[in-house]
Amino acid sequence: MFFGTGTRLTIEPKEQYEPEVYELSDTKTNEKVCLATGFTRHNLMKDWTAFSGTEASQIVEDGKPTGVYNQVAVLEAGQECGNTTEKADEPCAASLEPDEMVNLASLTVFGLRVIFMKTVVFNVLMTLRLWISQ
Repeated sequence: MFFGTGTRLTIEPKEQYEPEVYELSDTKTNEKVCLATGFTRHNLMKDWTAFSGTEASQIVEDGKPTGVYNQVAVLEAGQECGNTTEKADEPCAASLEPDEMVNLASLTVFGLRVIFMKTVVFNVLMTLRLWISQ
């Protein structure tokens, strides 16, 4: 919430969570990214050199803010992320589950686009037929 120019009010929850920090890398381009996630203080990462110049974004679920933040920083060559949470022994178990509602919405939008295009083509053909007959 902002009051006037330069005055900002940030309301934070009572529970304090420390960030989980992950260093992610792309094997093709050798680019590295540092991800800090799951922390509750908005300015918590400002003292880390890797995160200077970036701002935390709040996680939103079902349109409501959760009070938990994420922050991402692109690492320069030779720059380190800091204390990372990931363990070398643990494989990444993240998986994406298909969402039926997203699939239904995509099919609905596709169907409406097909109907719209058929309408446009029909109107163009009828207009051309009218012009030819006159």
